[in-house]
Amino acid sequence: MKTLITILISLLLINPAYAFDASVDTGKQKKIDKEKSQNIKKSKEKKKSKGEKESKTISKGLDKQTQEAIKQIEQAMNSKGVDITLSLETLFLNSLIKYEKDTEPFLTCKVISKPKLPADFELTAEIRPGVIDTIKASYISNAVQSRAYIANIADEDSIREYRNCLSLYGSIIGQAYLYLTSDITEVEAEVSKDDRGNIIVSGLNYSDFILLANTSISRAITSVEDPLIKEMYQNAIRDTSPCQFDISIENIKCGNTLVTLSTKPALMVAGIKVFGDSFSGFTGTFKVSQGWSYSDAIEKLKSTSAYNKFADEVSKYTERLESRGKNKEATLVKKKAWELAKSGKQAISLSQFLPSIK
Repeated sequence: MKTLITILISLLLINPAYAFDASVDTGKQKKIDKEKSQNIKKSKEKKKSKGEKESKTISKGLDKQTQEAIKQIEQAMNSKGVDITLSLETLFLNSLIKYEKDTEPFLTCKVISKPKLPADFELTAEIRPGVIDTIKASYISNAVQSRAYIANIADEDSIREYRNCLSLYGSIIGQAYLYLTSDITEVEAEVSKDDRGNIIVSGLNYSDFILLANTSISRAITSVEDPLIKEMYQNAIRDTSPCQFDISIENIKCGNTLVTLSTKPALMVAGIKVFGDSFSGFTGTFKVSQGWSYSDAIEKLKSTSAYNKFADEVSKYTERLESRGKNKEATLVKKKAWELAKSGKQAISLSQFLPSIK
C-alpha cells in the first residue's frame, strides 16, 4: 500500500496534468450557476409580464362590461321617456291642500279644498235648495248693477279675510316657483323653452323634479324672501278700503284688490294676478321626461361589480338627505355619482366623492 501511494505521489510531482485543477472547475461552476440564475430570472419576468398582460386584459374586459352595462341602463331609461307637462297649479296646489287638513292658517282658509262662493257670504236669495226669496233676489241684483257696497248686504270683514288667504297662497306659490327654478339651475339641469312657452327641463326626470318641487313649496311656506312678492302681499292685506260689487256678484273690489268668488277663485292686486291663472305675477308650465331618473340610475348601478359598493353608499346617503327635506342636495349627489360612473372613472369612497360636490 505504501509503495502504491509513493508511486502516485511521484506521478503527480513528475506530471502536473494528473493534478486536480480546482480553479478551472470553480469557474465552470460559477458560469453554470450564473446561467441558471439568469434563466430563472427570465422565467419569472416572463411569467410576471404574462400575468400583467392577462390582468390588464381582464381589467379592460371588466371595464368594458361595466361601461356597456351603464350604457344599457341609460338607453333603457331614455327609451321609456314620455314628456309630462306640469302647470304651477298642478305642482303646488296639491301640496298646499295637505296643509289645509291640520295646519293653520291653511286649515281656516281652505282656498283649495273648499273655495268660497257668494252664498258663503250670504250673497244669495236662496232660502233653501230650490226656494228663492224673490224680493231679496231683486235687491241683490240691483246692488250688483249699481256696484253697491258690500257692508250693506254681507259681512265685509269675512270677505277681506278670504282675500288675505288668496294673497297668502299666491305669495307662497310665487316664491316656490322662484325656489324651484333656482334649484333646477343648481343641479345643472338644462332649461329651455318651446314655441308654446313651456319650460323644458332636460337631464331631470319627473320623479326627481317632483322632489325639488316639494322642497320648494315647503321652503316657501316657511319663508317668502322675494321683495316684490312680499310687497304685493302687504299691498293686499293692508288695504282697508270699502268693498263693493264689480259688475257681477262673483267679483268684489276692495280698494286695489279684486276678488273672484268661484270654484276657481282669483285675486288681482293693483292689476297683477296674485292668485288664479298666475301667482304673484308668475306663471309657468314645466315639461319633463318620465323616463330618466337619477334615483333609478343609482339603483341599477348597484348591479355592476365595479360600482356596487359606491352606488349603495350613495343611495343610503341620499335617503338620509331626503328624510331631512334636502331633496336638492340629494338630487345633486345622485347626478354627480352617475356622471362619475358614466365617465368610466374608478369608483371611489363616498368620503372622497362628497367634497367635490358644491
